[in-house]
Amino acid sequence: MESYKDVKIGVYAISSGEPNEFIDRWLASMRGADYIWVLVTKLNDPNYEYFKEKQKLDEFKDKLFVAEKDITPWRFDVARNESMALVDKPCDALICTDIDEVLIEDFWNDYRKVVFEHPDFERVYYKFAWKHDGESGEPTTIFWYDKTQHVEGYKWHFAVHEALLSDEAEKYGYKGQYFLDENKIYLHHYPDGKKTRAWYFDLLKLRNDENERDVYGYYYLAREYTFYGDWLHSLKALLPLYNLLSLPKQLKAPEVERASQDPFMYAATCIMAGTCYAKLGILDEAEKFFVKSIQSTPTLVDGYVCLAQLYAYSNRPQQCRDILAQAQKNCKQLIDWRIRLYRWRAWKWLQIQADALTWEGKFEEAMQVMQKAEEDIKTSDDKAFAMAEQFYYDKEFIQKHLQNKGVSYEK
Repeated sequence: MESYKDVKIGVYAISSGEPNEFIDRWLASMRGADYIWVLVTKLNDPNYEYFKEKQKLDEFKDKLFVAEKDITPWRFDVARNESMALVDKPCDALICTDIDEVLIEDFWNDYRKVVFEHPDFERVYYKFAWKHDGESGEPTTIFWYDKTQHVEGYKWHFAVHEALLSDEAEKYGYKGQYFLDENKIYLHHYPDGKKTRAWYFDLLKLRNDENERDVYGYYYLAREYTFYGDWLHSLKALLPLYNLLSLPKQLKAPEVERASQDPFMYAATCIMAGTCYAKLGILDEAEKFFVKSIQSTPTLVDGYVCLAQLYAYSNRPQQCRDILAQAQKNCKQLIDWRIRLYRWRAWKWLQIQADALTWEGKFEEAMQVMQKAEEDIKTSDDKAFAMAEQFYYDKEFIQKHLQNKGVSYEK
């Protein structure tokens, strides 16, 4: 190759039941690829004929390839491996994307440059916006993603939340891993809100049953339970995970040891376990796990905020303020799929401070702080996070105490 422009990139994807407008949007963002392969994973699915029609367009002639195969029983890893098996043109690098995702135009040249400049590459990381605010459209959940790959030596594993892995140990670690521009969000996720997540449980349980040392499988299952407020079952999934991560290094299986190298896995597990205990009213255990998260990753704000909120609700106002002060001193904004960005927001910190004031009987001051906090709650997603964090309940609690005392305030 004489320049990065000679690098050939292939895209492969799976599809079924996707709205035509999603397919159009996805194809428009894939134009920068040299080849595109799509596997429609159900027979007689309308997506197949729609893609066949797109093949006839000049812009996709000899570039877009479509096949269909019924994947039953459904597993994401099987479907992705079947779609990757369609790749039959000479490529220097691949990327897997979903039909509800959009790549920015800069991705193609930036990816080509990294591949050209680093012939030893195995995986290339890029920033991914998994969630956007429903009102403003601004990204609210961002993390590094790596569904790129060298064309050989990789296979998808796990029935859901599938991972692209290699049997070759040397492909793990930092060798061969490179990053695109950290100032750009390359991939955006715009899901179909009409689709249900109900079937996720069965696949998550299957993944969990298939490998009792699958660290991420435990975490995904526990997280899914939290979406439904099932804190007890979430905790039951988390404790085996915590025990695996807490084993001495010499006793850890290779896959557990690899997951233990994840800088946020232990802290994130402790934070979720602490949250479950707090929701179940077992506050001593909640405190213990939040402290463990802080000790393991002192720069991660989430553990501090959770612990400060626990202290604020437990009539320990000074400890609450001390923890927030430590967070201000020690923490920095980090990027990870398990991090909750709202825990950096002014409204959340002010809510905690107002709760602490409430326990001190300073209701008027607490209401002023809550009103200031509410000014930072601006979008529908902000309101949803605030609702989940009991912001409006706390404000109403303060309001009732003021009314009982005959104190008026401006809404």
